[in-house]
Amino acid sequence: MTPPPMKALLAVTSYNDSFYPDGKKTGVYFTEAYHPFMAFWAAGFDVQFVSEDGTFGYDEKSLDPINCSDKEMEDLRNPDSAFSKCAAKVVTADKVNGKEYGIIYFAGGHGTIHDFCDAPLLGKLATDVYFNNGILAAVCHGPAIFNGLKGPDGKPLLEGRTITGFHDQGETDMGLDEILKQRSLPTIRQIAENIGANYQAPPHPWKDYSLSDQRIVTGANPASATSTAIKAIELYNKL
Repeated sequence: MTPPPMKALLAVTSYNDSFYPDGKKTGVYFTEAYHPFMAFWAAGFDVQFVSEDGTFGYDEKSLDPINCSDKEMEDLRNPDSAFSKCAAKVVTADKVNGKEYGIIYFAGGHGTIHDFCDAPLLGKLATDVYFNNGILAAVCHGPAIFNGLKGPDGKPLLEGRTITGFHDQGETDMGLDEILKQRSLPTIRQIAENIGANYQAPPHPWKDYSLSDQRIVTGANPASATSTAIKAIELYNKL
């Protein structure tokens, strides 16, 4: 089979509202979009941002200096940086043809557990890429998209597959257990169990950990955003 085009979709959450105990907003975790973009861009991929409704905003905590470098913030604030130019061209998921892309990568942030679990446009895009011999990748809370993905037989696409994603201990570390319960929001482990996937917990909730199961690549946390993208690129290069 001819490999799909050397193009990557960066899928981000459209949810950008108050979430944390201090009232700060969640949304896209900045470096979970920035790091894969830089990896794809450096590897020569054309990159297109997509979301369910064509908008997105950043998780405010992800912009704290402790969570990103000066260079990363400089690129975010500079409208002429390669990253900012690409992010500014975000479109709704139904505006692109998944069969024209070799990789789709779902960035994380707690916004995703608000809209990725039931995102029909992004879901169709994901399956279009995957069933055209492309690579399906997701990091941290990005695997929430797997909740709605079905195979041709109507069964969950990820049934029986091994994935990772944000650890329950990470939610506890962030003081979010009660908020998740109050809002009836699932953890990534719970989503995996719901679809019959095998959840592989990272050895440490905050250290780089990513894995692949055939053409599906997942990463556990913000520190894993680059390695998840690199694994996706390596798989693409073997197609």
